[in-house]
Amino acid sequence: MNCYFDTSALIKNYIEETGSETVSNLLNAADAVFVSELTLTECFSTLRRLLLEARISENAYAHVKDEIRRDFAYFTRVDIGEALPECEKLIDLHQLKTLDSIQLASSLRVRTEIRYFVCCDQRLLTAAVKEQLSTIDPYAEEAKQHYTSLE
Repeated sequence: MNCYFDTSALIKNYIEETGSETVSNLLNAADAVFVSELTLTECFSTLRRLLLEARISENAYAHVKDEIRRDFAYFTRVDIGEALPECEKLIDLHQLKTLDSIQLASSLRVRTEIRYFVCCDQRLLTAAVKEQLSTIDPYAEEAKQHYTSLE
């Protein structure tokens, strides 16, 4: 199974929060992980924000950045330049933010190679469904697993 990970989902592999278990399980089960070239920069930006908010320590910040860099060597990266021509249309159709349009356009470039678009952003998930991608929301999946385990 091949999956495309948006930053909102992928970062959960490195920072423990709701959806982290689902993301970890998906990454372990995936034959290939696809990401936009943009995702590395977005991950670093998210980590920096968490550091500035004192939600992670300097040591954790440095450690997680190294871990992300190592993992990215194994991910299949989608060239942003190939995705950009599609962004204007996606912004107009789905009212997406700039970076979200790049993420969706990147996933559409590899739509025949992926089984799932994995994302935690509801607007982006809705746009992906409208673009006929099969999606996984780690928030919803983890909630589903929690309620299933209670039955």
